[in-house]
Amino acid sequence: MRVGAAREAAGNVLGPTYPVLATTLRRLVYRVGADVTNSVARRPCLVVAPHPDDETLGAAATIMRKRDAGTPVRVLIATDGSKSPPGDPAAVAALRTVELRSACVLLGLSGADVIQLPFVDAELDGDEDALTDAIAECVAEFRPADVLTTSETDPHDDHAVVGVATRRAVSGTDVRLLAYPVWQWDRPPRLVRMMWRSGRPELVRSDGYLDRKREVIAAYHSQLAPIAGAAGAEGLEQAFLRHFEGPFEIFFPVAMP
Repeated sequence: MRVGAAREAAGNVLGPTYPVLATTLRRLVYRVGADVTNSVARRPCLVVAPHPDDETLGAAATIMRKRDAGTPVRVLIATDGSKSPPGDPAAVAALRTVELRSACVLLGLSGADVIQLPFVDAELDGDEDALTDAIAECVAEFRPADVLTTSETDPHDDHAVVGVATRRAVSGTDVRLLAYPVWQWDRPPRLVRMMWRSGRPELVRSDGYLDRKREVIAAYHSQLAPIAGAAGAEGLEQAFLRHFEGPFEIFFPVAMP
């Protein structure tokens, strides 16, 4: 059996256990992680996200803490978001951009703080070099202390490509690179791989920001399941969102060559 086929078969067998495993791993990370809340608020950062909403799921409380402290933050979105929800790509992309702008206002960001690149949703695989160059240009211009992005271990192809491109973009700089999990919560073996590759996870407290974070998530109404668990419903369901509404946001330091 091919390795890929073996992993798929294992996933089919273990799939029913994934929600419990994901919750257990999240609690484990909370126990072993380092609380960096007090030091992180004053560190300028660039948040690189594959699609509009990933920046909010992974780092909304962290962004708001920084902005409340007067710390510069920029958000770079890699794609137009045109493939979700299903529909006319131009109309969907326009909707996602409107949602992004509304969400970023709630995050405390100005229009100048938000960059949306023109790459097409779900088609990043062939654009890694161009994406790397765009991220590197933003890093060189903004000069953040930290860059927060998705991981190469994320099971979503766009997320993994963004992780690779961001690592390449900051290679050779003094910028710290940290990855936030997104779809690893849906595929917890990928989260185990992420933990294995990383140093000690860093935690930023979300106390005082959870209600605001939920409000920002709600700004992405096109991405939310209308009724959690409903047959045929598309979008992020509450069971999945709970992984992003805990007492901490989680960031894994990315080892650089």
